[in-house]
Amino acid sequence: MHRLISATLTVAALAASLFAQAPTPYHRAIIKPSLVKLAPGGQQRFKAVILATRMMAAQAPKSVKWFVNDIPGGNAEVGTIDVNGIYHAPVKAPVPNEVSVRGEVEGSANRYVWGTVIVGPADPSCKVVGSWSEDLESKESRLRAPHGISIDKQGRLLIVDQRAGRVFRYTKDGKFLQEIGNGPGSGDGQFQEPRYAHVDEAGNIYTTDVKGDRPRLQIFSPEGKFLHIFAEKGTLPGMILRGHGLWFDSKERLYATDVDNMRVNVYEHGGKFLFSFGKDGPHTDEFNAPHGLYLDANDDVFVNSYYGPTKKFDSEGRYLFTFAHGDPPEGSIYFHSMTGDRRGNVYLTVRTKAGYDGAVESNVGRKVSIAKYNNNGDFVCNMSMSVPEHTESWCTVDKDGTIYSLFKSRKRVGVEILKQQ
Repeated sequence: MHRLISATLTVAALAASLFAQAPTPYHRAIIKPSLVKLAPGGQQRFKAVILATRMMAAQAPKSVKWFVNDIPGGNAEVGTIDVNGIYHAPVKAPVPNEVSVRGEVEGSANRYVWGTVIVGPADPSCKVVGSWSEDLESKESRLRAPHGISIDKQGRLLIVDQRAGRVFRYTKDGKFLQEIGNGPGSGDGQFQEPRYAHVDEAGNIYTTDVKGDRPRLQIFSPEGKFLHIFAEKGTLPGMILRGHGLWFDSKERLYATDVDNMRVNVYEHGGKFLFSFGKDGPHTDEFNAPHGLYLDANDDVFVNSYYGPTKKFDSEGRYLFTFAHGDPPEGSIYFHSMTGDRRGNVYLTVRTKAGYDGAVESNVGRKVSIAKYNNNGDFVCNMSMSVPEHTESWCTVDKDGTIYSLFKSRKRVGVEILKQQ
């Protein structure tokens, strides 16, 4: 009996030791609460919990380092948080009044957890602070029907125009800088109907295309010179039919959504196929026309389906949870694209169902906006565009939280610039 008890204790100690040193992908942490509203000067305790796994109860982590808006311990302007997770709101509501509380969790597979605090009685709001555009009737206009927008390593905008079959680089205030690649066509470095561009850590530019009998992904140097093409058209493993969203993880692996194959493909940095996840269907690990893609600082993967909803997975494609369902008749119906910021927040470009003229769908009643959710799927705020004829759009978020959103009206096409107030 003594030996049995001793052996049991040894196994338990070994298990605890292994857990402390190398948590499995299932030892994930959450933050509680996830979203709170506080009056100026109010306080709220946050805590991190490592979730239960098979034959192991939920646990409190050994230690958590707390940050407010990325500041260790916070400050008087955005609020402070102590080692016990007690957050004290500032005596005056900050601008913007949305505050991010981040915990860095020891012993968790996801290193970071984020909570959201709204300080004051007002809900978070967003304001259009600028815009630039080109005249669609002018011969000098380069943009025709821009589809994707992102930011390169130097803070410049990469705009992918599906109708023009081109990829352009602009300054944030709309000055044209250069064209990436060799324009429309079917040769290497050319485009037929490109959708999006994203840069790796070195600044190389990866693009998606959806037309033609050739591979769907191309790589260009930071200067815009063609380097490589991969991801053959098709349905077999590693192939793509209609590529859309792109993002890199911390290991420089490339994640790409495939709308028609209903999956996410994952490639090594140079283009070698690794694995895919997802398939057609309504269940937890299935998609309904996956479009947008974003990876947070934990390498967790957010994927939105065009017809909804949005789902979160870990870096290996294991399903975590679902959020951002459609909300007819007044709310969101279609979810075109996705991006995220450095604090783990998610931004969905969404639109309501268009009006109808008889049996024909029209732009009457159509409204496009940006819906912001925190890392846990909690709705934070809705950001409306000022151009009423917006069609499906894409946005990108700068390091300081500034949002750049594509628009196309009847006569003009360009970018609106938004900031939270």
